[in-house]
Formats: sequence, structure tokens, C-alpha cells
Amino acid sequence: MQASAAGDSAEVSFFLPMALAAYRDAEPLDADGLYHLSVLENAAGDPASARATAERILEADPDHLLGLAAAARAARDAGDTAAARRYYGRLLEVYDAQRQRALPEYADHTMILPLYQQEARDFLGR
Repeated sequence: MQASAAGDSAEVSFFLPMALAAYRDAEPLDADGLYHLSVLENAAGDPASARATAERILEADPDHLLGLAAAARAARDAGDTAAARRYYGRLLEVYDAQRQRALPEYADHTMILPLYQQEARDFLGR
């Protein structure tokens, strides 16, 4: 994901299949692992799988911020604007209450959560 953020497509192409295989081999995954798998699937150009993986987080915790963000991005990238709006809308509705939860994955991703909040606002025009 660092290579992707840095625009290093050669490194992404080389390591992405290995990262996907590693996460899939590590099943069962917790919410954090599922989030990472969803992000990787979306980066691999498979938003349908990314959304299905994010939905696994939401089945266990319907207001999970990382699940909502990953599902929203996958829906958006698949062209399902209505679903993306629902996910992003829910993310904004529950954001403050969810940030109060002491979940390890929220602590691990404390820098990206406000970015997802802003991404949702931008997408929804709020």
C-alpha cells in the first residue's frame, strides 16, 4: 500500500498478488485483517471482492468505520454511486460515536480515519 501511495506501479504489480495470497491464507481474519484485504482487493481492480470483504466486517459490526470506508470505496470504484452514498452517509452518521470506541484497529489507523471522514463529506457534498 505504501508503494501504491508513492505511485510505484512496478512494485505494486510485483507484491500485490503475494499480499493478497498472504491475507487469504491467514483466514479467519479479524476486522483489521479484513479491512486490509478489502483495500488490497480494490487496489487489484476487484471492487466486487473488496466490497464483499468489507461487508464481512459490517456483518459483525454494522457501524465499523473501516468497514464502511472500504465498502464505500469499493462501491464507488464499481460505479455503484447509490451504495457508495449509503456507506459514506452511514460513516458520517456514526463517526463521532465510533471514534470513542477503543478498538485496536481504530488506534492503528488513527491517521486515516479523519481522511475517510473528509472523503465521505467530499463525496456527499457536505
